[in-house]
Amino acid sequence: MSEQKQSFFKRIGKDNAYVVCNTYYAYFAQGLAVIMLGSVLPALQSYYNISYQVSGMLLSVTFIGYAIFGLLSGYMPLYFGLKRSFLMIITALAVGMGLLLVSGNPICLLASMFIIGIDKGGVTTYNNQIVTVLSDGDAGPLNLLHVFFAIGACLAPIVVLFSSRVDATGWKLPVLISVIVAVIGIFLMLPMKLDNSIYERGNSSEKGGSGSLGFFTEKLFVISLIMAFLYQFVESSAMSWVTTYFIDSNVMTDTSAQLITSALWIALLAGRTSCSILAKRMATKNMLLLMTALQLVFTVMLVSSHTLITMMIATIGLGLGMSGMYGTIVSNAGDVFSRYPTSMGYYVLISSIGAVISPSLVGFIASAASLRAGFVLLCIAAAASLLMACYNSRMKRAN
Repeated sequence: MSEQKQSFFKRIGKDNAYVVCNTYYAYFAQGLAVIMLGSVLPALQSYYNISYQVSGMLLSVTFIGYAIFGLLSGYMPLYFGLKRSFLMIITALAVGMGLLLVSGNPICLLASMFIIGIDKGGVTTYNNQIVTVLSDGDAGPLNLLHVFFAIGACLAPIVVLFSSRVDATGWKLPVLISVIVAVIGIFLMLPMKLDNSIYERGNSSEKGGSGSLGFFTEKLFVISLIMAFLYQFVESSAMSWVTTYFIDSNVMTDTSAQLITSALWIALLAGRTSCSILAKRMATKNMLLLMTALQLVFTVMLVSSHTLITMMIATIGLGLGMSGMYGTIVSNAGDVFSRYPTSMGYYVLISSIGAVISPSLVGFIASAASLRAGFVLLCIAAAASLLMACYNSRMKRAN
């Protein structure tokens, strides 16, 4: 990985290397904060005495902010410039997390979560757009970018665990730490030499200019978008339901089953790190074939297994199969994202719908039949994703 990092950073120059380091840090800060929210929500709910209904609204409004600004952030550089837009988005994380400490008023909490969603949508758009353009669509740096989100995600439960030893509330200190991490990110970004040349590279020749929607006519973009939708469909339910799935299957207790989520994130981290190395030796289309095949094999294994060992193997295997999907899919359509800067916002918005509807659909089937029956949906989505990867490979060979 070090050889790849050195060659990439040398190729793009000192100023752009500093920009890329800031995108990595922004994803780390986001991973730490977003995953931390899930860990501290029960303690926050108890401290502020908020109902389950309000708690559910908090999670929903985060997605609303994510969806809206996943799209709007693609247009913000046209009016504010890319650096100023990026700074506003990273500031949103510090403000959103900070508001949680201010008041338990439902309106204040909802505003906080909406602002955190703004950061999530904006950072996802800018990080992937910037690294895609600077790396010329290389899957290695893109997967390394997502490694840093996974690092923050893995550290979040650990920060909460250790903070609980000195913080009686169980949530204020971890939230404060995430605010500090975000503020550090703001100061790190101030010296960046980031103008709209990265954002606008190549789009001046496109019909319709910066605001063109011509990318929707690009077959490569549509295929990549479908794969991203299906990937998020699988990942969202796996993350949301896997702990309950192990408990309902009577292979683990409530307490020990919490370790499953950590195991899944560790598998994701290991997989994303491996993908950043593998990208140097394997074509993007082949990486997608491999990962979608792994997802299908291990989702089927997870649904058909009834013992702890086989279910654990299936969960870790699924994590490895999902690990490099997002970065590799972005790399797959890197040329389109470079030519149409606003396309990333639409990509983030539409693909994320898969993450929203999946847990509810699985839950609906689980209520009517069983959670194991609900997980069959993941097998279907994984199979569809493999078919799209096969079509993508065939199309790229033809070109």
